[in-house]
Amino acid sequence: MIIEMGRQMNKNHRYILFLTLMPAVFFFSCATSPKPAVMEKPETVIEKENGKKVIGRTEEEIKSLELFTEILDLTESTDDRQSVLPRAEALYDKIIREYPGTPLAQESYWRLVTMYVRDYSPPDYEKADKRYREFLEKYPHSVMKGFIDDTLGNSYYKHAEWNRLLKLTAPVFREYTDKKTPPRAPLLFMYAEANYNLGDLVEAERAYRMAVDLFPETTAGVKSRTMLEKIKKNRK
Repeated sequence: MIIEMGRQMNKNHRYILFLTLMPAVFFFSCATSPKPAVMEKPETVIEKENGKKVIGRTEEEIKSLELFTEILDLTESTDDRQSVLPRAEALYDKIIREYPGTPLAQESYWRLVTMYVRDYSPPDYEKADKRYREFLEKYPHSVMKGFIDDTLGNSYYKHAEWNRLLKLTAPVFREYTDKKTPPRAPLLFMYAEANYNLGDLVEAERAYRMAVDLFPETTAGVKSRTMLEKIKKNRK
């Protein structure tokens, strides 16, 4: 994310950079973003840079960005990341609650899910799953869903959380079989893996074959071919 570019800059310079690049960074704030449940008439703020007017932004977007910058400063201020997690979580939650119509509210859900599965040992899946459900209810068509799916899927796979992985990836398989909606290769492969490790070899084989047919040259396709050969060999 562009946000990470700010790590080598001072706060003021980062703030100007964020304001300048926000439209490019938070492209998911377009038509797919829902209107906030409660939102007073936003006041458009015109920022000036070198005496020239730049793109106007609502007061809510400015305030959410200030909180996001505070989180970045917080994590940079210590080598003990664990010690600042509660404060960072509270700030992300504040963005979500107070500025739900802003692009950063959607990204804050992803950041929180990432925090729960990567910064906690063992991962706090109860919190991660709860945030994911909230996110889907508020922003069902947000492109940030793909980022959260990947983050959760990779963590479930790594920690052999097969039931959670199956629940996450099953819609991908159904969307393709029912509506021919193109699946994403990694999630399709993980759906097959979840079924395989839960003992449903018939469904696993279906998904592996689908991955081979749709993505033959990808990592998912190659691994799926290997798994099909393994299943065939075990049946002899």
